[in-house]
Amino acid sequence: MARAHVETILAHESVPASLKEAIKRTGAWASFRPLSQALRGGVSPRADAIVVIVPDDMRPVEHGLRVLFDRLADCPRAVLVMQPGSGVPAQLDHPATVPVTFGSALGADELASRLATMVDMRPSLDSLHRSMLANRQQEENATAAYERQLRLARQVQQEFIPENLPNFGPVKFSALFRPAEVVSGDMYDIHRLDEEHVAIALADATGHGIPAALLTVFVKRALRGKEIHNGSYRLLPPTEVLERLNEELLEANLSECRFVAATYAVLNTRTMVLELARGGTPYPILRRRDGRLELLRPAGSVIGVLPGARYPSQQVQLAPGDSLVICSDGVENVTAPQISATALAETFSRAAAAVRAGTARERRRAAALVGAAACEDSGCFGAASSTTAVAEIADEPAGSGDDEVPGIERPSRRASRMAPDEAMLASAWCATLRGEGPQAALQQLTVRYDSLRRMGYPLDDLTVLTLQIQP
Repeated sequence: MARAHVETILAHESVPASLKEAIKRTGAWASFRPLSQALRGGVSPRADAIVVIVPDDMRPVEHGLRVLFDRLADCPRAVLVMQPGSGVPAQLDHPATVPVTFGSALGADELASRLATMVDMRPSLDSLHRSMLANRQQEENATAAYERQLRLARQVQQEFIPENLPNFGPVKFSALFRPAEVVSGDMYDIHRLDEEHVAIALADATGHGIPAALLTVFVKRALRGKEIHNGSYRLLPPTEVLERLNEELLEANLSECRFVAATYAVLNTRTMVLELARGGTPYPILRRRDGRLELLRPAGSVIGVLPGARYPSQQVQLAPGDSLVICSDGVENVTAPQISATALAETFSRAAAAVRAGTARERRRAAALVGAAACEDSGCFGAASSTTAVAEIADEPAGSGDDEVPGIERPSRRASRMAPDEAMLASAWCATLRGEGPQAALQQLTVRYDSLRRMGYPLDDLTVLTLQIQP
């Protein structure tokens, strides 16, 4: 059986006699190397244990010792640090190996016992080291696989996010698209349905990352505005498009990112009549030629929550000089936080009608679902508006304790009197939209979003579409 090898690294001019005697008693053989040599060549792979001898005054060798201990961090050997006098100062307490032991002025018997224990630990430390290397390799492989998935998801998403927006005569489109991560839970699309009609779609899946991004692929496929049958076609009204999307999401029964907020509109490019339906997104903003701002308020709950939900549409006549702004709820991160409540306070109050005829249990379940959708992302909806909406769906006054929904806070009276749409119209970017137009407003949002990202502010995916009728 091979003798154990104890390697001693010297940052001190001499080796304690007690150490020499301890090595002799264990039957091990010793090698002695100065610190400078160990820094150049590393630790001997044959060593079963390592002893580091440091001087009383370590200031001349402190840097070298720190480098040594950094290298020992990946060395599966037990280490004994010895110093004549009072012991090793705290600044050298470095988790170089398992374990790192500090000793001073130890007798030969105690040193021999420690050295024997350190040598006996080598097989276990070797096994642990191999396990750590394997785990590290697995982590690196998993990270590489995840990065490949991200790149693939990004490529897939880029395929259906319009790179160059089409224009249709006097109708000009612009877009702002800022993913919070490599991929986005937002999507938008603009395409011609026939010679006179253009479809405009924007969707926002709950959550972030790959699951939300992949859900947008599902949503894009489901947002079909035209049916073709036997050589003829039928244009689907926005109401029907969102109702179909709602039922398809419910039937899919997805485990993640089950909810979607979306706006779908159809523009007649001949008459300039726009028909629009929305579910859960902020109110679209219509800017008239003279700068007046109007909110389009078609009712609609978040899509994929309630069976049989309805999404009534609104028609508006556009004129030269008018602009329409459609956005995801990521706008709230870069403007006033009250914007989010615009969607929720009205959206979910309308959803209440779908369940008020049911039992108390059904109302509680619907309220819990809505609360989960509203609170999925803390930056998505304001707490006051979400609790108000949940209470409206549960159809109970605040303070009635019989039908409490676990985890859902009851709204205050003040919360129920909020007018978030007014707060939105008073926001800085709406002031820019009113005074300077959509291009300046988009630029403002872009600058602020990028600035907040550089500062590390938590941001949601941001998508803004603008439609302008050229004078």
